[in-house]
Amino acid sequence: MLLNEFRNHFVDSLIKDYPKTEIIAFFRRLTDFYFQWSPTFYPLNPDYPLSDRELDILSKALLELKEHKPLQYIIHDAHFYGRSFYVDENVLIPRPETEDLVNWVLSDFDQYEGGLNVLEVGTGSGCIAVNLVKENNNFNVEALDVCAQAIAIAQKNAIFHEVEVDFIVQDIRGLEGWTKPLDIIISNPPYVAPGEKKEMLPNVLDYEPHLALFAPEKDPLYYYKKIMVVAESSLKVGGSLYFEVNPKFLEQLVSFIKTKTFEDIEVRNDIFGKQRMLKALKS
Repeated sequence: MLLNEFRNHFVDSLIKDYPKTEIIAFFRRLTDFYFQWSPTFYPLNPDYPLSDRELDILSKALLELKEHKPLQYIIHDAHFYGRSFYVDENVLIPRPETEDLVNWVLSDFDQYEGGLNVLEVGTGSGCIAVNLVKENNNFNVEALDVCAQAIAIAQKNAIFHEVEVDFIVQDIRGLEGWTKPLDIIISNPPYVAPGEKKEMLPNVLDYEPHLALFAPEKDPLYYYKKIMVVAESSLKVGGSLYFEVNPKFLEQLVSFIKTKTFEDIEVRNDIFGKQRMLKALKS
């Protein structure tokens, strides 16, 4: 089959489920990842005859896309903060809005000299922890996740990016403090209410790990409260707490944090204009 013929078939097969621009982006990403073809390869070679191997790879990916499997899980690769991260169904796909949280931490400490003890709760693929260390060697980062498979993926990503992060299998739900005083705690915890499932696309709902997505039905702040227990006991006076938040429950979270030993609560918008990030200082 010629490249142009398969590309037309690829578009026609997915057009009911995705915008055409996104389908074209899928195709370019697949051919770049698997064959290292440049963006100009197709325009310059529309009559290129696909080999059996190339056709098999693209056909398999097409079938998975038709089943709404995220492209990042198909190729086991996601981009975050300009870097490539291995992902599979054991970890969330990194979101661009989470880059704003990383930026906030980095900008707050870009002039700081000396070591800083950082704890990340719910590390998943390790994209936050890895980028913090990659961008600032003053950060001594420990990163927790309840899922052993997620920790294995995070370790794989740290090795790939040649950084040292202490990844630990740990359930925050039973943790009351940390082993050392902390300068920074950062977390993008599960914050989607189960009632929001009806608003979610099948590529998220059917494939991404629910343990990393959803808070308990009756307590959308559950994981924030558990992290606050550790923050209360282990964050140094003047230490910084950073959260990614669900805008729907922001007011409740701010009210809760105000009942604890924290001050100077600041909320920022993400790149999409949603109130997505929160910082508080330990008093």
